[in-house]
Amino acid sequence: MIHFDLTNVLRGDGIATTIIGMTIVFSGLLLISLFIRLLPKALTALDRITSPQQASASQPAPNTVPSEEEIHAAICLAIHMELERCGGDLQRITIAQRPASGSFWNSAGKMRSLSDRSPHA
Repeated sequence: MIHFDLTNVLRGDGIATTIIGMTIVFSGLLLISLFIRLLPKALTALDRITSPQQASASQPAPNTVPSEEEIHAAICLAIHMELERCGGDLQRITIAQRPASGSFWNSAGKMRSLSDRSPHA
């Protein structure tokens, strides 16, 4: 059995080891927090260095009028995303028809959900 005593800690340089370990951990956490704090500034400086110079004003502006196909694609995408958001027909819950007589609890296990968004349900 191991005997725990303060003299064992002092004899094995336990206090010095503890202080050194705490200093190492504190320094590492300090470096990580400084890195996180300075990262946006470093990325902004790096972006300024690596980005190409602004185009001169003498160049003509690119054609920004969308074609008819692009307009149709944007409309279809908006409709599709709205149907996805609202659930559409894929979120219906159906219950198998039960006989006229009997309780609601007779339908247990007969519910079927189509919410997996698969058209092959």
